[in-house]
Amino acid sequence: MSVPVIIRRARWVVGAAVAVGLFFAYLLMSRAVGMNSDGASNAIQAWDMLHGNVLLSGWTVTDVSFYTNELLLFALVETVYGYHDDTTHAVAALVFTLLVLVVAAAAKGRATGREAAVKVAVAVAIVAVPALGFAAVTQLTSPDHTGTAIPLLLIWLLVERAADRRWLPYAVAALLAWAQIADPLVMYIGVLPLLAVSAWRLLRNRTDRRTDIALLIAGPASIVLAQIALFAIRLGGGFGAHAAEAKLSTFSDLGHHLWLAARVMSVNFGAYFPDREGPAGAAMAAIHLLGLLATLAAVAIAAARTLRAPSDRMVELLTVGILVNLGAFVVSALPTDLLSARQVVAILPLGAVLVARIFGPPLAAAGHKITAALAVLLMLLAGELIAHATFQGVRGHAVDVAQWLDDRGLSYGIGEYWNANNVTVLTGGRVQVAPVVAGPPIASYRWESKEDWYDPAKHDARFLVVDTRNPSTRTEATARSQFGDPVERHEFDGAVVLVYAHNLLRGLPAYCVPETAPTPAACPDHGLVLF
Repeated sequence: MSVPVIIRRARWVVGAAVAVGLFFAYLLMSRAVGMNSDGASNAIQAWDMLHGNVLLSGWTVTDVSFYTNELLLFALVETVYGYHDDTTHAVAALVFTLLVLVVAAAAKGRATGREAAVKVAVAVAIVAVPALGFAAVTQLTSPDHTGTAIPLLLIWLLVERAADRRWLPYAVAALLAWAQIADPLVMYIGVLPLLAVSAWRLLRNRTDRRTDIALLIAGPASIVLAQIALFAIRLGGGFGAHAAEAKLSTFSDLGHHLWLAARVMSVNFGAYFPDREGPAGAAMAAIHLLGLLATLAAVAIAAARTLRAPSDRMVELLTVGILVNLGAFVVSALPTDLLSARQVVAILPLGAVLVARIFGPPLAAAGHKITAALAVLLMLLAGELIAHATFQGVRGHAVDVAQWLDDRGLSYGIGEYWNANNVTVLTGGRVQVAPVVAGPPIASYRWESKEDWYDPAKHDARFLVVDTRNPSTRTEATARSQFGDPVERHEFDGAVVLVYAHNLLRGLPAYCVPETAPTPAACPDHGLVLF
């Protein structure tokens, strides 16, 4: 066996070992953060798909289906690992591990030798260590756009590697459509950048124009294909989806949104200082802040270069994607608090690749001192990741509720959204809690739920789980007014369980979002969500 072959195989072994180590570190971090109802909803959907309901008939998802992306990973994990309280953590770890690997591949590009190593090191240093706190909640508890960058970066790699192939536009249109079915955000951070970059390159390039023309056609074609696929799913009785809210903020809110954008970006990049404790935590936040600042600098440099003359298509696609995502965040009415970090979480992996592409070559040419500095940085980040992975988090919300219900044999009930699907998954489905809104009146919730969950002829709901983490909540008073006094009341940390002697589904109204109806069956049909 030749020396080059031995070196290549050794690299594969080391890479595989690193990937496995990252997976288990993320798994431990996800467990420390706990599970929420968003991730649990996806686990239940995938389990339903594995048991024959491939199109998710009767289901209403959110404005993001995750159908062709994360739900497939959930189904894979459940096939191998099962359906239980650790399922969502395993999928979150798998998604983030795949994200880091794809970021590394996109950062490397066609580079070899020291330049390839430096590019990969820079990108991994930025993306691979989520901070405990808001960052881990955003990136390691449920899909929520975190994994959307995986298919997007793979598509950009395909565009880079196969720019001269005749089949490229067909593949790009099909793959972008596949990604849009899972997450409409791809239309904004994927299709729009493809159109803008291709149009600009076509305008400035007077010789080789075939690829740009083909990609200009592939972008809109992907939107049409995605809508046809979603229409076919609805026509076949599959899941319904809500339309994403497309509302612009007022001019007076722009300043607040800019400040919130800065804060959520610092959250995603691990540079949010309030999430850190002690001098060591502040020092690591400062290191992560360098990654955020480098991303902003890379965007500025790449934009200036692109305006002068098109060069690296990958760099241009990343730059426009970041600017579109950040700009949409600022001008929309969606941002509310730090949990809005999920709306711009894709900027983290896109930015990591962009920084590696812009600063990697000059850093590699700077000599061994820079390489040594990067090695030290990676060692610090590895230590931080180990510290995060070994952190003993508090028990997740509603774990005690799920255990008590399971022990008591109370197998069916209703609960406010953040006390519903998570309880179902925590018990491996032995206890099912259908989500409701607090009202008044308390009503079934057509959001990450299935219509027949609320059918009193099929189910006998004998308890209500009330969320008491908000001091101003009046849900328990509403429940007593609507359902009468319970036969039992049990108080937990952040929740109260009210047990009844009658079926709470009888006469339960429906909140269809935004409409209301007497029953879930009376909710208007979803129809086709175009954008």
